[in-house]
Amino acid sequence: MYRVAVCDDEAFVRRGQETLCRAILEKLSIKYHISVFETSAAFWAAFSNGERYDLLLLDIMMDNRHGAGANARRGVDPGMDGMELARKIRGYDKDAAIVFVTSNPGYALQGYDVNALHYLMKPLDGGALEKLIESDYQSRFHNQYLVIKTGAQSLRIPVGDILYLENTGRRVVITTTGGTAEYSGKLSELLEDMPASAITRCHVGYAVNMARIRELTRTDAIAMDGKKIPVSRAYTKAAQKAFLRQMWEK
Repeated sequence: MYRVAVCDDEAFVRRGQETLCRAILEKLSIKYHISVFETSAAFWAAFSNGERYDLLLLDIMMDNRHGAGANARRGVDPGMDGMELARKIRGYDKDAAIVFVTSNPGYALQGYDVNALHYLMKPLDGGALEKLIESDYQSRFHNQYLVIKTGAQSLRIPVGDILYLENTGRRVVITTTGGTAEYSGKLSELLEDMPASAITRCHVGYAVNMARIRELTRTDAIAMDGKKIPVSRAYTKAAQKAFLRQMWEK
């Protein structure tokens, strides 16, 4: 899921950005969740509580526009301006794509301090934002989904939901947390379209998602649904390394 945060202290701007992001993400068929924040303080409270976002749209002047006195009269804790917030975020998250949104072009160069993805002027250009989102998603998240043809339609399966893949003759049965799907073709073809760090081949006829394996022996990988998946001698070392890597990452 592609998680987006919109942070701006003007209500109509927040609503507009949320609506625009929603339209773009639906057009691009990206599964998403959008969180909207009135102040940097509200965002930081969520971030400090463990919430993480893939794309951040930050108003660089959000608390300078009204001033501390105006914010206090509105009963709102202003927190930091957008640049201060971005610097603080970077102390904990180096990967989130930060896009500054403002009406003042004079701040553009400051974005380099926090490795900002881009700098967009208000009002937002929908075409420019769509290009940014599509580029960011394709470069970082495209391989987190497996897209297969099922008749005349395409099925998009989150790689993280896959338990294992089983070669059955001329078809590959893909078992996920939500059920099964079938692919007409070879297992090796599917594996080319998925991140090697997530899916590991353990047998000539099987591949598994090590994050969904609860136990690994010399001969079997036990999936979360209880199925015993054979591990052949040729793939034993690769399976063990992948299983240990998943354990370390947890």
